[in-house]
Amino acid sequence: MSRDDGRIVAVAPDTEATAAMAGALADLLRPGDVLCLDGDLGAGKTTFVAALAEHLGAEDPVVSPTFTLENRHVLTPRVAGAPQWLAHYDLYRPGEDARRDLLPSMLEARDEGAIVAVEWPAAVRDWLTPRLDLRFAVEGPDGRRIGLRPEPSDWPRRANLLEAWRRWLV
Repeated sequence: MSRDDGRIVAVAPDTEATAAMAGALADLLRPGDVLCLDGDLGAGKTTFVAALAEHLGAEDPVVSPTFTLENRHVLTPRVAGAPQWLAHYDLYRPGEDARRDLLPSMLEARDEGAIVAVEWPAAVRDWLTPRLDLRFAVEGPDGRRIGLRPEPSDWPRRANLLEAWRRWLV
């Protein structure tokens, strides 16, 4: 369901549904799209990015870039014009200055047509527009509540996302 603040809220009851939601979003992403993923530790941010990358044709497994801060994954696109790589960042551990030092890499990746996924994006979020903000929360033993809000709110593929996620909307 879409909320007054522009948020789309859905519940994935299990890991398979989380992967299916990531795949549905992956089908709508275009080169240069930015995802900012927030949520507590263990809420499913990296799980979502891994499923997204797999759906996009990642040639290697996605693991959390907690210690490397940035991982780049080559994608094998299934359709012409699809993104060719994914830049995955984790800003949980570095200090404020180090987080901002990664911003040029994120902007460069976006401008080169990568899908950019940033976990713990608070320090850089305002510079990453347009973007999709995703907020993850644990919902039951294996489930997740995912709130997604485009910034700006007039994201052109919003209606397609609502249709793709309709079975999980709350």
